[in-house]
Amino acid sequence: MASHFRALAIDFDGTLADGGPPVASVLNAIAETRAGGRRIVLVTGRILDALRAVFPGVEGAFDAVVAENGGVIWTSALGARPLAQPVSRELGDALEARGVPLERGRVVLATLADWEPAVIEEVRRLGLEVVLTRNRQALMLLPPGVTKGTGLLQALAALGMSPHSALAVGDAENDHSLIETCELGVAVANAVPSLLAHADVVLRERDGDGVLELLRGPLVRGEIRVAPSRWRMRLGAGTDGTAVCIPGSQVNLLISGGSGTGKSCLAGLLAERLVVAGYVVCVLDPEGDHLGLGSLRPVTVLGGAEGLPLPEQVTRLLRKGLGGVVVDLSLRPEGEQASYCRTLLGELARLRVAVGLPHWIVLDEAHLVPEVVELLRSVEGSPLAGLCLVTYHAERLRHDTLRATDYVIVCPGEENGELVRFLEAGGFPAGPVLGSPGGPGAAGRAAWLLDREGARPFTVDRRLSSHERQGHKYLQSELPMHRRFHFRRGSELTGAAAANLAAFHAELARCEPAVLRHHAAHRDFSRWVHGVLQDHELARRLAEIEARLAAGGEEVETARLAFLRVIEARYVGT
Repeated sequence: MASHFRALAIDFDGTLADGGPPVASVLNAIAETRAGGRRIVLVTGRILDALRAVFPGVEGAFDAVVAENGGVIWTSALGARPLAQPVSRELGDALEARGVPLERGRVVLATLADWEPAVIEEVRRLGLEVVLTRNRQALMLLPPGVTKGTGLLQALAALGMSPHSALAVGDAENDHSLIETCELGVAVANAVPSLLAHADVVLRERDGDGVLELLRGPLVRGEIRVAPSRWRMRLGAGTDGTAVCIPGSQVNLLISGGSGTGKSCLAGLLAERLVVAGYVVCVLDPEGDHLGLGSLRPVTVLGGAEGLPLPEQVTRLLRKGLGGVVVDLSLRPEGEQASYCRTLLGELARLRVAVGLPHWIVLDEAHLVPEVVELLRSVEGSPLAGLCLVTYHAERLRHDTLRATDYVIVCPGEENGELVRFLEAGGFPAGPVLGSPGGPGAAGRAAWLLDREGARPFTVDRRLSSHERQGHKYLQSELPMHRRFHFRRGSELTGAAAANLAAFHAELARCEPAVLRHHAAHRDFSRWVHGVLQDHELARRLAEIEARLAAGGEEVETARLAFLRVIEARYVGT
């Protein structure tokens, strides 16, 4: 099983080693882990020259070194460079004048914790803004905002890695920021009590033996999953008012529901929560439902009227780790959509092997690629978790997809016994959702969250970004020929065709009365808006006018004006 974690951050004193250099068995395990494609960063409070003195050749054993508690970074490409202005030289001179033993780094001042009262006195006397950080019996004096966590972020960025693809292991007070920065925080057995209580995982072994346990154990190999409580994505509130959440990583989600029940809106809610939390998301959008995510500054929207992007263009943007990419496939034929998704999914799987990105793949209309799990598994070393599938035909997915799914969300609408049977065959208790109330999907509507332990109803939260009404993208964009509206006079084509909603509106305004009567009698306007534009509210309003005209309850010109006004009210005026 492939691991979610593509980078590891390891503290030095008390974690990797106990006073001297790491033992050979630990160094061999580090070398093996790096050879397997993972990046390893050493993160220490030590001054870099002092580290080199006790651990010669340290740079060659790691992909990056963060020294001075986040104040200095080293990589082979950058060399060693400070990440902040140094603590005041005046403070160092004053402390030495009082007999305080002091080490001066490029950024940090370091002494023993016993001298803390004297340090505080001098900081106050000089009126300085200095942060005091303990590391067991050591005391470090740092500029504001400098921690192991901030230094690690810089190191990971230099390596092209995300903290959500990393785990960290430490032992002391100054390792709190280190483990909080990463997706998963680990403590060796000899860690201080506060870190033991805070870590997501506590190892059985001490210092170097604990690191060896971690590197060669099931967590790094991907054989077990731990979902940290600090990275949970809220989707709504249960009937008792408590938050309904799913883990932010290492799980797969299926969202199912009929047309108009809110499944895509809910998938967009998850995507925006992930982006806000710093995860990288790739959304494959066959219907143009997720264009509103582009209002989140780190998200880029590609495709649509500009044509489909090359897969390498998508992966290049994702590799930057800035929020994510939405690929708008809505103007392409269904067969081309499916073929493109298959190609791009393969490229995304390979990118995940290289750098762990994207953290999540959201595939809407997932029934177009029912073998999606098989595709991702076909790339050796690709993590399977971090997959959100959205579909109104879940029963068309292959059963290995359901076996790989951890959570299912059902947006209720019309009863679907076939869906219930499909989910229950995969171990999800879907019976309670059958016949439950549904309705247009939006914030405040009901949905069900299922895992293999039970089913829980909840009310969906409101989104920050808009959920696109699909007709907006069709106002000016050119629809492919097979999706255009072709106007008829009985069985005879008039020659007019609407390639977008603006053209549809214009032709309604000028077409012959016989054309309006023909299409109203067959409910053609509402069926096109429902099936192609997927705007179910506009389709409902058009159907009401069609029904009145077809029944003779409305004059043609009155109906024409009504058709135009409902389109204008829904789009032109919004």
